[in-house]
Amino acid sequence: MNDTFDSDRSHDKGDSRQRRSIFDRVRTRIDHYREVGRARRERLESRVRDREAPPAPQQVYETLPGTARAILSAADFDKLERQIGYTIKHRAYFLQALTHRSYLQFAQYPTLRSNERLEFLGDSILNLVIAEYLYGEFESLPEGELTKLRSRLVSGAALVEHARDIELEQFLLLSTSAEAALKRGSSTLLADAYEAIIAAIYLDGGMSAARDFIYRHIITHTRRDELMLSDKNYKSMLLEFVQSKKLPSPKYVTVNEEGPNHARTFSVDVIVSGLRHGSGSGRSKKEAEQNAAREALEVLGVLPRAVRSSPSPTEGG
Repeated sequence: MNDTFDSDRSHDKGDSRQRRSIFDRVRTRIDHYREVGRARRERLESRVRDREAPPAPQQVYETLPGTARAILSAADFDKLERQIGYTIKHRAYFLQALTHRSYLQFAQYPTLRSNERLEFLGDSILNLVIAEYLYGEFESLPEGELTKLRSRLVSGAALVEHARDIELEQFLLLSTSAEAALKRGSSTLLADAYEAIIAAIYLDGGMSAARDFIYRHIITHTRRDELMLSDKNYKSMLLEFVQSKKLPSPKYVTVNEEGPNHARTFSVDVIVSGLRHGSGSGRSKKEAEQNAAREALEVLGVLPRAVRSSPSPTEGG
């Protein structure tokens, strides 16, 4: 009888230990899940705090005496990326590309260099990409004609137009005297900076990135028929003339567009020193601008006035 009772007690103790073991494992697992949940809540709360926290103030640079603007900030680089259509990896290349040597006379930044070396590199890259394009696009043209077309695409006046399309002048680091010269129409430094930007893109992103930039901003903006239209770049001639007279650069204003999308006609006025000096029309804005520039050159006496036929009294009636 006692043996049976002792056996029952031993069995009960074993069941009790087993139950305690199960409860301990369950309690351990519950504690683990509680710890995981607590850590997850803390991470979520941290993310919410980060989102609600005010943005860290950006560093503000001062405009140094003798300079036209302060060195580029993070916000400036963000805007530059949008203008050029390229995501910058190393800002130092682009800071150098936008630095004119006149800026270094007043801004004593030990690592800052002018854009002259980048301009040299960018000029070579631009000529190579344009030559590749022309070689493939105009298979029947001889070397001399290809050279003319390349010169037209990479001329200083053409690069100035492209630089203004992306509003590059607002990012340039210049002295106040260099900025005044730019406003008076001395735009060579703008073309130089554009070539330096091409070099910066090449160094930062490789040849494919530089080629993509040139195609998007130069080649695709030039119609094939316009490129072959004439050996005369009247816009370039007008720009060179007004620069020689120390006048502001010409401004082209589209005054009218008409016709269906596939056959539109554009009318453009060219303004020099606040006055309209010529008007032109064409199947594209660039063609209309060329015709307006040609008329302005005639008005200014640079070109002889062309004899334009006028409709007879019976025409159009």
